[in-house]
Amino acid sequence: MLSSSIVVFPPREPGPLLTKLLSVLCEEYDVYYLSEPKLQEGEQVKNEAQLAELPSDVLLLTPSELHTVCAEDTLAIVAHPYWLHVAASQTEAQLIMLDFEDEEDASSLFHTCSEQLRAISSLYCSRSEMKCLDATFRGTPALFLDEEQGSLDLDLFIHAIHEITEDVPVSAPEIQWTKRKAHYRAMREQNGPHETFSFLLAVYHYLLGEQEALHYGEEAFLQAVISGQHQSLISHYRFLSAIHAKLGNLQTAANIYGITAFGETEARQYENILFLLAEDQEVLARAELLRLNDDYGAAFTLIKQLPADHRIRLLLFHMYRETGRLELALSQVHSSDLLSAEERYLFRLLCGQVEAIRGERHAAIRLFLEASAEKEEALVHIAALEVLDDKVHNLLKGS
Repeated sequence: MLSSSIVVFPPREPGPLLTKLLSVLCEEYDVYYLSEPKLQEGEQVKNEAQLAELPSDVLLLTPSELHTVCAEDTLAIVAHPYWLHVAASQTEAQLIMLDFEDEEDASSLFHTCSEQLRAISSLYCSRSEMKCLDATFRGTPALFLDEEQGSLDLDLFIHAIHEITEDVPVSAPEIQWTKRKAHYRAMREQNGPHETFSFLLAVYHYLLGEQEALHYGEEAFLQAVISGQHQSLISHYRFLSAIHAKLGNLQTAANIYGITAFGETEARQYENILFLLAEDQEVLARAELLRLNDDYGAAFTLIKQLPADHRIRLLLFHMYRETGRLELALSQVHSSDLLSAEERYLFRLLCGQVEAIRGERHAAIRLFLEASAEKEEALVHIAALEVLDDKVHNLLKGS
């Protein structure tokens, strides 16, 4: 069981939603908020104004004091992806990612940090329902929190925190799926069949493993065709292959994927699925169909049941990398896999990225330098570490 201490790695500005969540957490936990007290006068005024918005029970913590609170049993709430290396290296505790930024940074660094932070988090929370569904399909439990839409679900957030601190499986997202399913069912009944309502209704039935997903998935595709959506074959019809795969109708699932397979790459993927079915490797075929529909979470569950031969390790390696789980990707690599100069180069980059997340800055830089002997572009990873330091400094200043 984790302790009653929570450390918050702050966003650019606290915001009313974060403040509301912290108010509830303060009723049960010691909540520490990372801040920098020694600023220039103008910056200090701005920082103090932002901190004044926090609940009075929140305890301020400077970076130099972080080690006194962060322990193996501390929970970390990370409210900005640029805290990735600091939060992941300072504590072995489970991480909660809050994605409440109003203005999303479009840089590749922001995207990379977001993906990697989400991948190692025990819970992802966002005001975007689509982001939450994306996190769910990539294997991270997620909660949709948006008070403007009447979907704050504070009780579910606290329920999830309790489950994490008690080190039990997180069930709060599944409870929310049932609520969202009821919401979209009501919207459909009120407005009639609609591509968006029907599709999301199909998604939540799918996540819950329910047969009704097929009916609403077909309905969503029909509505998309009627409305003239040119990409409906990929955006709607292909999802039916995932639904059939999850329900165990593998041949039908394969046939549907084949109809939507455009280009040489997807044609090869379709042929591979047919080969696996012909070889009676149904679990792997099912996992591939789910992965190709971006449901990495369900695919991981299936693949981990299979014997870990070279092919399975290679598949897991690529899936872990694609979902930002770099340390798990690294665990799939054996020395016998590194036969070419390109493979050794990529291995050094991966090792460097993992060391950076662990907080081993010198080891990361050494690995990036070694990789740069093969390709000079590896030096960009060292530059990214310096940029990330500046970003973290700005977050402490509240800017």
